[in-house]
Amino acid sequence: MAYQIKKDPINKIPKGQLIFWIIVRIAMLGCAAYSFIKGGHENVVMGWESIFCFIFTHLWDMFQIFGNGSFIEEVPPLSQTMLNAIIFVGIVIGSYGNIFDNVLFFDKFMHIFSGFVCAVFGYDFAVIIQRKKGECAATLAAIFSLMFALSIAVGWEFYEFLMDTLHGTNLQLAKEGAETVIYDITKYRGEYGYLGLFDSMTDMMMNSIGGLIGMTFMIILRNKNKSKAK
Repeated sequence: MAYQIKKDPINKIPKGQLIFWIIVRIAMLGCAAYSFIKGGHENVVMGWESIFCFIFTHLWDMFQIFGNGSFIEEVPPLSQTMLNAIIFVGIVIGSYGNIFDNVLFFDKFMHIFSGFVCAVFGYDFAVIIQRKKGECAATLAAIFSLMFALSIAVGWEFYEFLMDTLHGTNLQLAKEGAETVIYDITKYRGEYGYLGLFDSMTDMMMNSIGGLIGMTFMIILRNKNKSKAK
């Protein structure tokens, strides 16, 4: 069968979720414009981050348009909605609202939240991938969802390391700066390098906690749905 590019089926998206998608997309464009107009190295980096996030708010649409009948088209709109929620809270409220720099626990909350969302997505994704071979075992879907959440967490730490190395940011808190003002460096052996290590490992642990919560939530939810179907 020849490869086909389809029309974006926005009619499949619940209206409330679609409105939220549009709000987040407009917010990302606004954040990007603000950063590029303001100028400066850090603002330009934030501007490009907002552009990339704007693209990520269209993942579901791209799945539908370029999926060509594959399993990827079966990803529910709710997965995109949850991703958009992470983007909006993390970028608009966290980064542009300076919450990350002023509220110590906000970064940990975001990692728990993202771990939860990734696990929820990963669970349904495993079921979708397995669909042609029969019903996916709950145990397999649960393990996949947790590993998926951890994989995304590792990918994010890669991103932070590369941004700090190539663009001079301080996402991993490995050097003194505005991002580390709220930390008492004496609690981290007086070394910013150790603070960076502590931050990265704690982030991974928070993602794991979020992943476990999301995995458990999906097991209960899907088993409950099966019971209703019977």
